Amino acid sequence: MRLLPILLLLLALPARALTLEPLPLTEAPDEQAYNYQEQGELRVWARSQAGFKASRIWLQRRVEGRWQAPEPWAHDDPRWRDSDPFLSSDGRQLLFISDRPEAGTAPLKHLDLFESRVQEDGRWSPPRRLPEALQSAGYELGPERHGGMLWFGSYRAQGQAGGPGKLALFRAPTDGSAAPQALPAPLNDGGANSDPTLSPDGRYLLWWSARSGDGDLYLAERLGEDRWGAPLRLPEPVNSAQGFEFTPWISADGEWLHFASTRPVEGQPAGLARVYRVRWPELLRELGPAAQAASQAELNQANSDFWRALSHGAHQASDTATLRRLLHPQAQVWGALARERGTVAVQLSGADFLQAMSRPEPRPLQECELARELRRYGATAQVYSRVRSDREAGSPPYTGVNSLQWQLGPQGWQLLSLQFALDLPGEPLPAAGECLGPGTP
Repeated sequence: MRLLPILLLLLALPARALTLEPLPLTEAPDEQAYNYQEQGELRVWARSQAGFKASRIWLQRRVEGRWQAPEPWAHDDPRWRDSDPFLSSDGRQLLFISDRPEAGTAPLKHLDLFESRVQEDGRWSPPRRLPEALQSAGYELGPERHGGMLWFGSYRAQGQAGGPGKLALFRAPTDGSAAPQALPAPLNDGGANSDPTLSPDGRYLLWWSARSGDGDLYLAERLGEDRWGAPLRLPEPVNSAQGFEFTPWISADGEWLHFASTRPVEGQPAGLARVYRVRWPELLRELGPAAQAASQAELNQANSDFWRALSHGAHQASDTATLRRLLHPQAQVWGALARERGTVAVQLSGADFLQAMSRPEPRPLQECELARELRRYGATAQVYSRVRSDREAGSPPYTGVNSLQWQLGPQGWQLLSLQFALDLPGEPLPAAGECLGPGTP
């Protein structure tokens, strides 16, 4: 009985607040640090003076389990500004921005995109400027490579690529085979957006935006190849009322979100950025259902669309255009029918299922979803439904259960498989009730 008061007390305690951890990445009091990243045995970040002057790239290696002293990047040159480093997942390619010229010694009047690679001898190759199609006469910022695409911020002129603001988010093939395209609204709303990064599973885009005044970190859920949910401003203490938050990056294991912030630090000069980290899983829990509200709404709608598309009038076929949109190209349909005192299994490919649904039937059909249970983990979902199939008036309906497996990918939610079973003799399913409406959760 003594445990009861203790349990009640624990339940009454507030949820644990998000905790920030500062990373000591500077040595001089007038230096700032940002663009931190870690890949395997290598860490990288940028240091600069106030106003991002004299920016340099620093590396730190782990040897036999111990981190060595940080060192400037091998091609560091005080004549030029190098910044915004980004390592490939294997730590052998380094993206960055620089005002170093291709010829001569006079620095550029803007920042271009560069890369360096680890050679066979283990040394970094001389910097190579990325293809001209990716560059502009303005500043390029925060480049990252994900999924064969280059993501970055740019001050390029409106006429060059139609950026919606003075500083906007862009994406382009990494080989420069196509001109960069501005990411759609609402990502680029406001006058300044930059430093895009993707979560390890590609489901979330994070970046900083000035839409709320000072620079704050935002998150948007990816719904397809070029569709996004509404941006969410990250909560405090990630964003602060007295600082500028920028250069977000999530560790490959999904444990930490790293970012830079100019929030005041006691005993240090004002306005200089420091790198912090917060646990990514805890941040997602803090955001709660809002973090995947957009994709959840689309999943609910897709499930409802599927049942409505199967329905049709007399001498009509199902809505195969909608079914084709919802079915994954490798989709499978499985079923179990009670026949001759046994169960007969049926199996159709998605293509065969579409062909069957495209044939007009003499009788009408109304598929009515009566109940729905959802299980979801990230981009994978299972929906278990109880469905009533109504024919013409006076004809008794039949019922069944259906398990739909959905996957969220470049085309949005697509149906991977459908498993159905009609009601069994002696085990009738409830057929009464109203049909679930569109978008039912």
